[in-house]
Amino acid sequence: MNKFETKVLEKLEEILKAIQKPILTREQAESLMITKEELEDCKKIELEDYNFKINSDGWKKISSNGLNYLENETQDIWVSIDGDYAGVQYFTWNAAMRETKKAGKRLPTDKEFSLLLKNKEDIKNLIFAGFRSTDGSFNARTTFAVFWSSSQSGADAWSRGLSSSHAAVYRSTGSKAHGFSVRCLK
Repeated sequence: MNKFETKVLEKLEEILKAIQKPILTREQAESLMITKEELEDCKKIELEDYNFKINSDGWKKISSNGLNYLENETQDIWVSIDGDYAGVQYFTWNAAMRETKKAGKRLPTDKEFSLLLKNKEDIKNLIFAGFRSTDGSFNARTTFAVFWSSSQSGADAWSRGLSSSHAAVYRSTGSKAHGFSVRCLK
């Protein structure tokens, strides 16, 4: 691992520590409780095999960290146009909710993600495309993948993060302005 990758990984770990909340409120804990009926319903659902994408024709070209991206008109969806990650899209939470609804699809809830994702092998065709920070930088390419859930937590939203170097799935809340990947339910 070179110095840049090491620095990115260190920054990612710092971000994860900052956005993870180790103590749950009673409401958050109750929201994770799963009834027998919900468990049965969840056996009937699964994630799609590929990340959700929309048409990016006509978007504006931007650069960040020496890499090129396209940005939509409302500046809430981005697509990588360089190398192995060409075609990967990053959505703010609001954009993810809007665009999946337009396509007649939906994101998993926080509870559904808890049932569906136990480790990174539970996501087919996983791409460690990183994420877009609220400051506009793109981070953790090759080492991390973050997916929005449809569940909110106050002004934030729940997400799931996966690391290329760990099997665990990270559950955290974060600003809806982040740019994360989207994986819909089948």
